[in-house]
Amino acid sequence: MTNSENGADRGRTDMTLRLRGKLQWVPVAAVVVLVAWVVAIPPVVSGAYGAVGGTLMVIAGLLLAFFTATFVGYLVRPLRLAPGADGLTVRLPSWPSRTVPWSAVAGVAAAEVAEGGRTSAHVVVDFAPGTEALPRFCRPRSMYRRLAPSLGRDERAQGLCVEAQVFDVDPAELVALIREYAPGSVPVGDPAGMRYRNPGSAPRG
Repeated sequence: MTNSENGADRGRTDMTLRLRGKLQWVPVAAVVVLVAWVVAIPPVVSGAYGAVGGTLMVIAGLLLAFFTATFVGYLVRPLRLAPGADGLTVRLPSWPSRTVPWSAVAGVAAAEVAEGGRTSAHVVVDFAPGTEALPRFCRPRSMYRRLAPSLGRDERAQGLCVEAQVFDVDPAELVALIREYAPGSVPVGDPAGMRYRNPGSAPRG
């Protein structure tokens, strides 16, 4: 299929990417653990090793709070992608919406990556060199960095990677939606033709 020739004349279509059913319990569990951590602080600090224990509690608490806030954010304000005439708009749970202009998008494709005995499905958005559109610590961008070697990308490459195992999304549907709006200069891959293998994964039987 080719990109829509009149995509630039259209408006914008949002696609909300919610956490998959089983993963929606992760934010709830994280909140419970965070509450337990808060309750445990006074006994630890007042104990024989309060100074050491308190320091460790603070470090663990900061990491736990960050983890909790991230997953709760994906639950109450899901990730949203919106291709439009001016580019691909990404709304992260805890970050203002940002639009990546089509001139900064090097390509879009669905990809299947084999790791061990499992095959995971992703939608990969490659950015043009030098593009800094989203915070480095957000999950779509950090997942792209993790999978870059498996996808055959340079270690300095930047982009987004949306995991179908984490978000309730059909890769083919998302790629088709982006294809409707992307100009002809942006290659949008065929979902059935992109398969990769993690170099460190064992071959499947």
